Amino acid sequence: MDQLDSKRFKEFGGFKDFRDYRNYERSVNKALGLIRKGHSKDKIIRRLNDDIIKGLKKDSGFKFGLNPEDIYEIAHCRIKAKEKFGNLADKLFFDEEGLRYSTPEIVAEYRAKRLKCDTIADISCGVGAQLIFFARFCKKVYGIEIDRKRAFLAHLNAMRIGLKNIEIIEGNAFNDSIVERVRDADVFFSDPARPPSQPIRTVDALEPNPLEILEKYGYDKLIAFELPPQMPPSRVPIDGEKEYVSLNFKLNRMAVYTNTLAEVEVSAVSLPTGERVSSDDHSIPALEKGNKIRSAIYEVDPSIIKAELLPNLIGKLDSHIEVLGGDKRRTLISSDDELDTAFLRKYKVLDVSDFNTSAIRSILKKLNAGKVTIRFHVDPAYYWDLRNKIEKGLKGDKWIHLFRIEDKAIVTQQA
Repeated sequence: MDQLDSKRFKEFGGFKDFRDYRNYERSVNKALGLIRKGHSKDKIIRRLNDDIIKGLKKDSGFKFGLNPEDIYEIAHCRIKAKEKFGNLADKLFFDEEGLRYSTPEIVAEYRAKRLKCDTIADISCGVGAQLIFFARFCKKVYGIEIDRKRAFLAHLNAMRIGLKNIEIIEGNAFNDSIVERVRDADVFFSDPARPPSQPIRTVDALEPNPLEILEKYGYDKLIAFELPPQMPPSRVPIDGEKEYVSLNFKLNRMAVYTNTLAEVEVSAVSLPTGERVSSDDHSIPALEKGNKIRSAIYEVDPSIIKAELLPNLIGKLDSHIEVLGGDKRRTLISSDDELDTAFLRKYKVLDVSDFNTSAIRSILKKLNAGKVTIRFHVDPAYYWDLRNKIEKGLKGDKWIHLFRIEDKAIVTQQA
């Protein structure tokens, strides 16, 4: 790690030499220890500030480009980053926003493999989490970041992982000198920042705007964008493949691949298995809603629904399937056949009754049920009231999943 070119890091955070980097790491680890001991944020920040003053008095060369509040935030983020990055989280430098929008490790590795090339330029790299994975599959990686602190954190992350093929460029991706500097990259990638909430997601609210990137870098370039996954294919104003990524049965990301990066019009990928359904798969035309509940019902992965690929998934499975419908959170299908795909979650049907709590509770007692998960939309204000009514008097050990289709209750157990 100490063989990296330290000159590239001097302008960020006042690095005098690599002792400064190691001091950052020690400070983060100290803050982590104090957090785990239960110390308050204010006390931890005071302790970190005292360390800086002592260090400067000793002329250690430690010029604190990140202040104690930043160090506390990084330490706090390392704890929260475990869910996304596992053991890798112990090595990374995040701020809160950088962590919130960072791509989970499994997805980042998948994206890097798909975009593997000699030279890639990430033109809105944030704190550089995705860069780490690009650097494992590409010979040269550029990361462009307009925010000075995040560019600095991206530097720290490259140093901490020991990757020599990453170059961070602080500045505006639309600056002519930066465009010229990375113009020979084989592939360009952008995961633009987005507002925390927006009634209807559009590319106009993204920063940098993907349409402006296409205009600036060239419509003929190989460019991939991460866009809000809530956008259906019809609302994406960019030509190319729209790929919806599911992680552990939850819609996680959506990417658009332009020009020859595109393989199909629309696709859905399930991770970690890597199973794929696309618009090129055989589609069942005029898919109609049925009402016959067979021996099993299946919950459909939300990536399939958002990508509008349910007819293709059913066509690929080539089985007799009833589409039961569902609500805004889930779509259900039913079949007597064994449907083997990562895009479906299977539940064995134990009983069906009219939807009233007395009838449901009677069935549950006969089945020796003890716990019930409600798997249909209920107003949050009434959820526990309904669940308590259904579970009242249950003393068994079976875990039941309860679905509702119109006026019917479907009592199931996850297979």
